[in-house]
Amino acid sequence: MNTSSEINSNDNIESNYDFDSVKRIPLYFGAKEKPLLAWLHITDSKQHSSTGVVICPPLAVEYMNSYRSLRYTADYFALAGIPALRFDYHGTGDSSGIEEDENRLKEWLSSINLAMDKLKELTKCDKIGLFGFRMGATLAALIAEKTPIEFLISWAALNSGKKYIREIKLIQMTGKVQSENSSLLEAGGMGYWEQTVYDISKIKLKKITPLAKRTLIIPRDEQTSDTELYDAWNSKDINIEQQYHIGSTLMLVDAHQTVVPHKAIQNIIEWVDKDLFSKLITNNFKNIIDKKISAINFNYLSQFFNNEGKSETTLNESVIYYGIDNRNIAIITETETSKMANLPTIIFSNSGANHRVGPSRLYVLLSRELSLIGYRCVRIDVPGIGDSIISNQELENIEYITSSSNKISDVITQLDDANYNKEYILMGLCSGAYFSFHAAIELNKSNIFECILINPLTFYWEKGMTEEGSPTKEFSIWNWYKKAITTPSSWVKLIKGRIDFKSLFNAIRNRIKIKITSKFKTKKDSNNNQDKHKSQLASDLIKISDNNTLIQFILSRSDPGYDILMTNSGKTVNKLKKKNRLNIDFIENADHTFSKYQPRREAINLILNHLKDKFS
Repeated sequence: MNTSSEINSNDNIESNYDFDSVKRIPLYFGAKEKPLLAWLHITDSKQHSSTGVVICPPLAVEYMNSYRSLRYTADYFALAGIPALRFDYHGTGDSSGIEEDENRLKEWLSSINLAMDKLKELTKCDKIGLFGFRMGATLAALIAEKTPIEFLISWAALNSGKKYIREIKLIQMTGKVQSENSSLLEAGGMGYWEQTVYDISKIKLKKITPLAKRTLIIPRDEQTSDTELYDAWNSKDINIEQQYHIGSTLMLVDAHQTVVPHKAIQNIIEWVDKDLFSKLITNNFKNIIDKKISAINFNYLSQFFNNEGKSETTLNESVIYYGIDNRNIAIITETETSKMANLPTIIFSNSGANHRVGPSRLYVLLSRELSLIGYRCVRIDVPGIGDSIISNQELENIEYITSSSNKISDVITQLDDANYNKEYILMGLCSGAYFSFHAAIELNKSNIFECILINPLTFYWEKGMTEEGSPTKEFSIWNWYKKAITTPSSWVKLIKGRIDFKSLFNAIRNRIKIKITSKFKTKKDSNNNQDKHKSQLASDLIKISDNNTLIQFILSRSDPGYDILMTNSGKTVNKLKKKNRLNIDFIENADHTFSKYQPRREAINLILNHLKDKFS
């Protein structure tokens, strides 16, 4: 039956969905030398469908931004009685591997096949369907070309590999920070090396025939009239439908702004559910819990330290729970030497609403490299972000949560072990820096040895604040134009009238205003929030130092962090620097999240050397 239909979707959550009843089970699977992390979503009902579903995520920043929506997608499948497995491809997310590894496309496809096998093994399902979003939809279709599956759901698929590569090149060309490596194609915090670019370029979904009993195509929001892929596959006489669901756009905006398209997902589940329950099987939940592998050992070779004559080191990664109700999760990375090294444990806090892997996978790379020199590293999800689940959906996806220090304290309580050094280093980027900063102030009895603050955008956050309404935006614009003055191409844009003069003049005006008010502050001025925070920042920096905690700033040169810091507490910063209680290091040609390969490596290398020298 070949049909095409349009369904209006919204983001309403219906009250009859009991998300608290979903069991989300973390587990490692795949080859021992290349383990992958997955989450199995299932309920403890007596029976479930004999068909399970594997959820194939996108890549790069699209993977980060859609993470919460795909977690909900897995929940909805589980609540419908369909076991769901979501996972990270090799070289992405929490799985092993790095983006520089060879055969990227081959490894991604292999990851899907391994996920399908694992889902069958765990649940005893004899049939598998694939749900894919963006590049995940493309990869799922390539699997379905060679492997018969029960159903294929292709949401906003990338139909042409060449077109995808062109889009990445365009994004790379228009970025404020340009790549230094001409042979590397990168966008969204991920690099695509020459062989990977070639392999992706060969993808033509219109040319393949998916071996799925049923296929559903959902175009992107802005492509509701696009039936190109539908027409191509429909001509092959397969069982296919095309529906229009609004939601893909809001799944792909910055993580803290994403909206889960609940109604769209519910409609997709209804499509799957049409004739799926002709066969039910006994729920294998208890055996799954007994057999799950939530800790894994795998070999890792440093990408930064001199490896001449050195072999790979065995890392151990494990998923742990923390907090009163044990609903919050973290991932520990360590080696066998960590207990003997007697070094502080490093705790990474979420950056924005990104889950624990960090922007551009920064936290994963840092954790694995730092573990090689003896540090135990813990990447946490604070409540409402990533896989730290909270019942009140209105409190999800908030960048600056209240009581963040209490959550870090919960992690420390969970980690306290007689076999380990009971000192801690707090580290984070953006809001992760904010969390670390306040924990260093408030947890003065928790032996915080150092806080490493990476590109903080604010030191104080109040309900109702936004980046648009904060001084952060003006500092960012000013720094960008200050750098652009030295660039010939920027002068060409100025002469040709292709500069945003309004933003430029506003930035200059506000910069002058900041300078004047800092010198000629009146009594009335001292009562506003900005001046209150100005005096508070200086005293808080001193308080951290008095708590015997060191302060290290890692700042992108063009980011506003340095201006915010020095404008509000320059004298205190300089005094603490002279006492060797505070230090500032800069990364050149880096954006806020180190989305480019070379600046990201420089930032990681700087942190590694800083902590290596600290205890050498």
